[in-house]
Amino acid sequence: MTSANTRPVAVRTIVGAATVLAALLAFVPAASAARDPISGGTTDLHLKKGFVKKLTNLGIGLAGVGTGQAAGAKISLPVSEGMLDPTNGQGHITSFGGFQLVRGARSVAVTGVEVNTVHSSVRANIAGAHMQLGNFGPPTISREGFGARIKASQLTLTQKAANRISNKLGLQGSKRINQRVMSNEFSTTVPQTVTILGQGEATFQGATAAFKKLGEKGVDLSSGIKPISPAKNSKVTQFTFPITGGTVAPNASSGSVATSGGIEILKKGKTLSPEMKLTNIQVEFTQKTATVEIEVLPNPPFPGKTGRSSIVDLVFPSNAISTNSTTRQITVKGAEAKLQAPAAATLNSVFNQGGETAPPASSEFAAGELLGTFSMTLQGQ
Repeated sequence: MTSANTRPVAVRTIVGAATVLAALLAFVPAASAARDPISGGTTDLHLKKGFVKKLTNLGIGLAGVGTGQAAGAKISLPVSEGMLDPTNGQGHITSFGGFQLVRGARSVAVTGVEVNTVHSSVRANIAGAHMQLGNFGPPTISREGFGARIKASQLTLTQKAANRISNKLGLQGSKRINQRVMSNEFSTTVPQTVTILGQGEATFQGATAAFKKLGEKGVDLSSGIKPISPAKNSKVTQFTFPITGGTVAPNASSGSVATSGGIEILKKGKTLSPEMKLTNIQVEFTQKTATVEIEVLPNPPFPGKTGRSSIVDLVFPSNAISTNSTTRQITVKGAEAKLQAPAAATLNSVFNQGGETAPPASSEFAAGELLGTFSMTLQGQ
């Protein structure tokens, strides 16, 4: 049996790694409306009849540039990046492609089109010069899955943009293009990651074999394993933790989700009662791990609070993750939590102490062993 005065090597490993791991954790935002990073969508410009007539009379045609497309009176630009709050449409989105106006041997390219709903403006690179292309009135905002749909009925070309276009196309006198209503503007956005609201619960279903090992080490399963509020447990091996927020890709391929509360494990002994508290679990979808804040008592001989550490690898079985863009929910069912080597060694070194006799070899935890499964339904904003 390990001496009660010996600081376990595995615990020291956890302590040493905690600072580094904490620094690597992704920031989890508060459970409120926020701007999501945008990775897809479209911006369409539906040109007004008067503007099309003006271009036609001047012999000016339209063509796509890069990923942009132009056909008839419609210009379509795939959205490449941006930041947008889908609940109120506030933010900006950018399309790297563009379009060009062509008059004989002359042409002027309009690229890098950025729609800014905060300032009700559209900026772009016009023949290489970055400037304001146009202004629009208060847009109409609606939801498009996890993203948003933006509609502005009148995009008015600025005089500065009109002058540059006219100069590059060699337009003189009455043929010059002046400030005028150019088009309607429609945009849809697809977020790279979704802001998760602080609602609902994550459920941890402990593996029977893992809990049996704690019992073999001398932990009373009926009274020695308890939830730490606001976590709850409906039975010895099942715990629920309130979800407090996070950011997650719609397919759960990246991001993280935070929970509150935790689990307390106590082994009562005559001379030493080892206790471990695991709180504020974060599910890290990018790294496919779960991290917790750890406290090992009594202190001494144990280190007390050791900070945040990764303790399990997460394995997602086929069909474990499903997405409903209509309800904006991401559901995870039965994600397998498998012990990492330092966590397994720490459980052994802590709970092998405090008894009159050494626990049986069958109680030893090992790396890769199933600790339990996580399930949760995440609500996107």
